[in-house]
Amino acid sequence: MSPSKCIETKSSISPALIMIPDISGFTQYINNADLSHSQVRIASLLEAILESNILGLHVSEIEGDAILFYSMNNTSTYDQIIEQCKLMFTRFHEKLKEFEGSGCQCGSCHKLQKLTLKFILHFGQLGSVMVQDYCKLYGKDMIIAHRLLKNKILTKEYILFTQNFISQYLESDTVNLIDWAEVKMVKRSIVDIGAVKYNYLNLKRPLNINSPYMV
Repeated sequence: MSPSKCIETKSSISPALIMIPDISGFTQYINNADLSHSQVRIASLLEAILESNILGLHVSEIEGDAILFYSMNNTSTYDQIIEQCKLMFTRFHEKLKEFEGSGCQCGSCHKLQKLTLKFILHFGQLGSVMVQDYCKLYGKDMIIAHRLLKNKILTKEYILFTQNFISQYLESDTVNLIDWAEVKMVKRSIVDIGAVKYNYLNLKRPLNINSPYMV
């Protein structure tokens, strides 16, 4: 968000879609990989996600191993948003496959294959504030989205979507539109916020990287 746009909206609160694709295993990878080589690889993975942003979501910031996307006045459908996650996931793994086939045997490239990708989808109220020349999005719903990055889901690659997201994008509170994966529901208590309900569906690396992603 540009400073001028932030100034225009800083006194108001707007409903917004929040999407966070997050690379898991990033800390361990950086700790064990050559910094000069790994930073190029990580940048390429993040660019693969950014370049597959077909819904035109805005980027608030790149948070090291995650990208904070948001959209106010979003008109996308539930199916379109889920498909957006699947496309980003596929492009991420296509890039990993590309690195694997490059022939490079360095530790940085070898350890890349252990990286995984998950998504947080939430809908809520966001405000913005200028801090010198930087525009920062803020609000309880931004906190919820980031807190959900740490959860008790046992699998490493999944799409997590909150009850707020479901209520905004589905006509009913039951998720019955996904025929390619089992949807599971969880209720979690977040300190200082309270109970947050969310659903998630597992993602799986495609055997054929060029085929549509399915589980």
